[in-house]
Amino acid sequence: MKRRLFALAFSSLALPGPAIAAQPSACPPGFSALQGSDTCVRVSGRMRAESVIGSARTRGSNAFQSGASGRVQLDVRKQTEYGPLRAVIRAEGQR
Repeated sequence: MKRRLFALAFSSLALPGPAIAAQPSACPPGFSALQGSDTCVRVSGRMRAESVIGSARTRGSNAFQSGASGRVQLDVRKQTEYGPLRAVIRAEGQR
């Protein structure tokens, strides 16, 4: 389930280039306006990787451990007649 959600979040990163407007807009810093609308979008994320070789307790050990985690987030904002509307989709994975 988590892998499917993570893959879905990464597939949403493939927004077509022309859909993002190059003109200035009323979007907050870090957001881009979609062309032809007042909807603001931001794609963000992070990744962390670590590895440990050996151990302080057993100096002669050939132990090796590795791990990785990541997160991708899609944040969409739009001003409506009822006030601001915000939708956030976040997917996280850990190995």
